[in-house]
Amino acid sequence: MSKPALIFAPGAWCPPTIFDSLIEKLDDYDCHTVSFPSVQDPKTVQDLEPDIAAVRSLVEKAADVGQDVFVVAHSWAGVPVNSALDGVAKYERESSGKRGGVVRIIFISAVIPALGESLVGLFGGAPPPWFVRDEPNGTVMPSDPQALLFHDVPDGAEWAKTLRPHAWATNTAPATNAAYLELPASYLLCEDDQAFPLPVQQVMVERAKRKGGLIKTEKIKASHFPWLSRADEVASYIRRQTTETD
Repeated sequence: MSKPALIFAPGAWCPPTIFDSLIEKLDDYDCHTVSFPSVQDPKTVQDLEPDIAAVRSLVEKAADVGQDVFVVAHSWAGVPVNSALDGVAKYERESSGKRGGVVRIIFISAVIPALGESLVGLFGGAPPPWFVRDEPNGTVMPSDPQALLFHDVPDGAEWAKTLRPHAWATNTAPATNAAYLELPASYLLCEDDQAFPLPVQQVMVERAKRKGGLIKTEKIKASHFPWLSRADEVASYIRRQTTETD
């Protein structure tokens, strides 16, 4: 049997390398990280479609060679990930005679939008107060990334320097699908997250469950990037999500 595939989708502002240290601990999986156009070339991105396509491309490549696919979505990436997975669930593909497909979504302190809802819409129509917009360039950055995102990470100041401007339009563009209603999902709640506080994460999960989402949760005492401070625990968590059944 082929290795299961892990598709890592980083949050806003993040380079694909943000997951490298975690991927090193998961070398028995076929790991890939999404390179989001809204981070790599933010001034040109006007909606979610390029980011959705970036997720979809990696997922389809893995599914088409018969792999079980698990998509790990962090933070803002919950919006394009939920939009990108229509029709690629393993059970859907098998029903049409195809092998491989998405088995589970693994959310890590991630946004879970309703169909047609944007990140800004989810927060009541106003962005979080720590969003700093550069309107002429159509981008946004966090106001104090080290304190908000990396406060418990030993080299957090260095990681904060790697963040890049993110296309503002992807924060107001609506999700085009709600994959958590079609696929089993797991959610790692980050108890010390300063960007998306624990109650915010819990509200999103409970709302998704009320809509019919099958989401199981665990907690970790960590900030917005738990694998940078507690990599072994996060690697173990991901392994459990790929082997346990609901």
